[in-house]
Amino acid sequence: MISPNSIQTYSKLIKSSSPIFAKRTVHLDLKGAPPKAEFYQQLIPFIKSLGFDSILMEYEDMFPFSGRFEILKAKNAYTRETIVEILKLAEDNEIEIIPLIQTFGHMEFVLKHSIFQHLREIPEKPDTICPSDLNSTLLISEMLQQIRALHPKAKSIHIGCDEAWHIAQDERCLHALNTTFHNSTDQLKLAHISSVAKFAKENLNFDNVFTWNDLFDKIPSNLLNEYKLGSYIIPVIWGYAEDVTVPGYFPNGMIERYSKVFNEIYFASVFKGANGATQIFVSIKRYLSNLKSYLSLYKQNENILVGKLSGTILTGWSRFWHGIQLCEILPEGIPALVSEAIYMNDPSLNNEEIENKTLEFFNCERHQLVPVSYNGKLYAPRKEAVFSFCTFPGSDVYALIEKLKLFIWKISVSTPELYGPLREEQKLLRIEFQESMKKYFYDDTVEEFIKQNIDSRIPA
Repeated sequence: MISPNSIQTYSKLIKSSSPIFAKRTVHLDLKGAPPKAEFYQQLIPFIKSLGFDSILMEYEDMFPFSGRFEILKAKNAYTRETIVEILKLAEDNEIEIIPLIQTFGHMEFVLKHSIFQHLREIPEKPDTICPSDLNSTLLISEMLQQIRALHPKAKSIHIGCDEAWHIAQDERCLHALNTTFHNSTDQLKLAHISSVAKFAKENLNFDNVFTWNDLFDKIPSNLLNEYKLGSYIIPVIWGYAEDVTVPGYFPNGMIERYSKVFNEIYFASVFKGANGATQIFVSIKRYLSNLKSYLSLYKQNENILVGKLSGTILTGWSRFWHGIQLCEILPEGIPALVSEAIYMNDPSLNNEEIENKTLEFFNCERHQLVPVSYNGKLYAPRKEAVFSFCTFPGSDVYALIEKLKLFIWKISVSTPELYGPLREEQKLLRIEFQESMKKYFYDDTVEEFIKQNIDSRIPA
């Protein structure tokens, strides 16, 4: 239950007027380490204080599906009442909640269930739904209707549509290719995306329908226009390389093609969860580099993007896809999120100035980072360790993750005779993580994180 009396307030950053950052969205990926309902009391005012306008809420199995979709719900799925409370809290803070539901690729949370396996594009792969089966259309429509029913005021929705890795391989799709789509996989993809977006817009009355862009990044503009994508969707150009302006990173001519089709375009950078599926430590420098490169990309294409590039989403992935292990969890990403918000406000700042302003925002004094000597080796704390002395939502977990990094390093430079004391340290670390994480996360998340990142570290 969210208590209004415990909602925190924060000093606000002043937003800049750069077109690329005019609208700002932060993405919460709930398919891994979803926050407890109470954590939103801290998160939403905090996100508002950073100058964000909206939260892209990727519910996946945390949504309180009903009817034949009841089976999709995770053990700790939010209740309908919790969703209503989160939406009210967001509204009070002038934050729009944009629901995200996958409708093409990354549908593992649906297609893993035996009752829906017949809708897979490939029987042994649960990620991609077959777009040529009418039952797929009905399933997606029903899911979207349930999302709309719990978000009656929402103006926008995101329908996913990224990384559909297996397309046009099933006999249903092969038949459709031969009879309807002139053997064009591009047409098959566009027909599905436009159909879902049209339903969201015309039947469910969403003003804006966002999609990730990778499934149509090479498709000619005339074909995009033929399927009326410009009328139905806002493409979100995403990619997490340190420099997205490197020739060939995005397909040649992609932005020019989009400029001929779409009236509105978004970029998507990242604040956590894009540096390896098993990575649990955020590199602020790396993610800042990615964000900075999007500003460079805009400037390189300003003549065709001006008036079209509306905003930027900062994505925060918790898993690379459903069913695999956790990557960086939310508290670990908070200093990166703040650093990037500060950069958005003043892109002239260098990294050192951004770090200083981040500490200032946290009202946190700079502590000297002291190297640690162990077993004849010297451990130099990473730059991000400076934020382990600060206070912010989940900061106690952030400090423990820094402690975990040192522990992992100790194991890497240890010999078997030192494992005894390290096992005692491991036990204490386990207790500390349990105590801190349970304030923000459900028990299954706490145990998963500990098993993955603490229990398995010392060789048997």
